[in-house]
Amino acid sequence: MGRKLSGDRDFLSFRSAAEADIAGLVEEALTVRVRDALHDGAAERSPARQASPPPAEPTVKRRAFVSIAAGLGVGALTRLPSCAVGTARPAAAYAFADEFDGPAGSAPDPAKWGYDIGGGGWGNNELEVYTSSRANSFLDGNGNLVIRATKSAQTSGGRTTTTYHSARLKTIGKFSKYHGTFEARIKLDIQPGLWPAWWALGANIEQVGWPACGEVDMLENYGGSLAETSVHTPDHAGTRVLTKYAEVPCDSGWHVWRMWWNSATGGFTFYKDGVKFMTVEPAQMANWCFSSGVPMFMILNLAVGGAAGTPPDSVKFPVDLLVDYVRVW
Repeated sequence: MGRKLSGDRDFLSFRSAAEADIAGLVEEALTVRVRDALHDGAAERSPARQASPPPAEPTVKRRAFVSIAAGLGVGALTRLPSCAVGTARPAAAYAFADEFDGPAGSAPDPAKWGYDIGGGGWGNNELEVYTSSRANSFLDGNGNLVIRATKSAQTSGGRTTTTYHSARLKTIGKFSKYHGTFEARIKLDIQPGLWPAWWALGANIEQVGWPACGEVDMLENYGGSLAETSVHTPDHAGTRVLTKYAEVPCDSGWHVWRMWWNSATGGFTFYKDGVKFMTVEPAQMANWCFSSGVPMFMILNLAVGGAAGTPPDSVKFPVDLLVDYVRVW
């Protein structure tokens, strides 16, 4: 990230170089912001009734910028090129933001996240038991949320019982939003039998149940090289779902996943690393349930089994789902 100092005599040369680094970072961020805004705006300009999508957030990591700036002081920031400072758009006013900054081993912010607890398959033949234990969800001290799936085995009377534990975090009762942009930077550990997901449900689920509340899966992976994004509405009987989905290549690196819930059309547009890969409009699906004024809340979880199948013995536990940030605006 930065240069290592060999002593005080190197400080001036470091400071000069780091100032240049900051200027470069800001200019890069502005270039990315303008490029993405122009690209997205052109893509969504037709038909004319559609609103332009929100501009992309800068790709420069906030923590990287702050760590450099901290060593320089305020003076260095005031000497950035005037064109960079003068044209920068003010920071987004997020409706929800969690950067997961906190001490290693600490809990996710309880003002933002609650937990689903227990097992029983969760309607999908899942194998895990969800907990609120720090063994299964915690901050790593490097600005990331860790959702960890663990495996334990007990042998009694010649019979071995395998138990999986994991975590499922949710914002219901703490945050939900109707329309807007939902974005998360996520790193998967792709393993057979593991099912990580970032998704959203209608906040009226306790009143109308599932699937009447609707479901949008921004990111799911079933242990292979593809990620799936899907929109689910209830079928005519109200017991199963109708689905529109897309698959995109996926790996174990960091990627930014975004859902734009368009207030002008009521539809959804999905992006991976700033590249649009699917749009679903109300007219494309029967029983559309996302234009009723009901907001949606978010869920982050790492399931075991279910649609991903039983993990083979080759999977080395623990398996982690890492989240750098979640932002909604």
